[in-house]
Amino acid sequence: MAFNIPGNNEAGDFVRRPAFEVNFGSGGTAGGLTAGVGLGADDHWASSVVRLNVEMGQAPFVDVVTVEIAANRDAPEVALDDPGTISLGYEDSAVELVFTAMVDHISSSLHGARRLQGGDGGSLLSRLRINQSYEQQSAGDIVNDLAGQAGVGIDTVESGIDLPFYVLDDRSNAYEHINTLARKSGYLTYFTPEGKLYFGPYAEGQAVQTFTHGMDILSLQVQETIPVVQSVTTIGEGAAGGEGQEAWSWLIKDPAPVTAHAGQGELVGITSDPSLRSSEAGQSAADSLADAAGQMALTGMIIVPGAPLVKVGSTIGIADVPQDSVNGACRVSWVGHRYSKQLGFISVIEFSKSAADEGLP
Repeated sequence: MAFNIPGNNEAGDFVRRPAFEVNFGSGGTAGGLTAGVGLGADDHWASSVVRLNVEMGQAPFVDVVTVEIAANRDAPEVALDDPGTISLGYEDSAVELVFTAMVDHISSSLHGARRLQGGDGGSLLSRLRINQSYEQQSAGDIVNDLAGQAGVGIDTVESGIDLPFYVLDDRSNAYEHINTLARKSGYLTYFTPEGKLYFGPYAEGQAVQTFTHGMDILSLQVQETIPVVQSVTTIGEGAAGGEGQEAWSWLIKDPAPVTAHAGQGELVGITSDPSLRSSEAGQSAADSLADAAGQMALTGMIIVPGAPLVKVGSTIGIADVPQDSVNGACRVSWVGHRYSKQLGFISVIEFSKSAADEGLP
């Protein structure tokens, strides 16, 4: 179902009216919920959906959506575990899918107002705690196994580093373990708008949208810091780096075959990781840690008019900001899309940028 928000339909071309689609349950029939703005149909939804809030981030952040519905006896019921989607955009263009969720919390007031909350596969993985070991597996093999145990859909799972022997314990949940494996492999991990797991490298490419000072940047906050470390040394264990994968358990006198370096500078960080039992695994982990340290050199948060194309793991452009170090291509680590009748549609984006990042694509 869709509807038009009551208001001034004679607004000038410079006004963009937000549009959204919410679909939970059976897709608009009895037992489901569907809503839209400016898409024409049932006006009662215009007085029912009060606010939408979507928050998505890189692991181990667990994505969440909340939908607030005013008391309305015409609104269909929604049940726990109902699957659904959230799409956002504007009347003058197609709405974009931004979140796929399953309802995991419903609260109601005495007068009938309701608040729905849903999560994606990150919620399922965060509930999974296991004690398990793996032998002669890649990081991707372990991620696929955890995703299967949690019942999570897969978008992309790259192989990552080879792990002669690896142990998971229930002190951390499965999503935290996957994040750790991503760090060791130099990868990112998050859930796509379709609700599927991504485990792979940062996909460099064109900025999905560029935001310009004086035009569409509502607020900008930036932090620049001196890196805690400029270069990284990782030290593994076992002899798999020099004697083959079957020698992962051997004790070695000289750790050189499982020692790796990355980055440049006098501030050196040294880390020991017994799961790194080959030179390739050690180098991947060192490169990843050095890159993560570099990304902390400049971080920030930008608030812009609703930008549904911006997703976790994507690239945005920032232009014409007086502080020139901010301008250029930035990596998106977290994004929140917020729609309300009071404030309209805005997006809050957290980003990072290192000296290694290039300018605007």
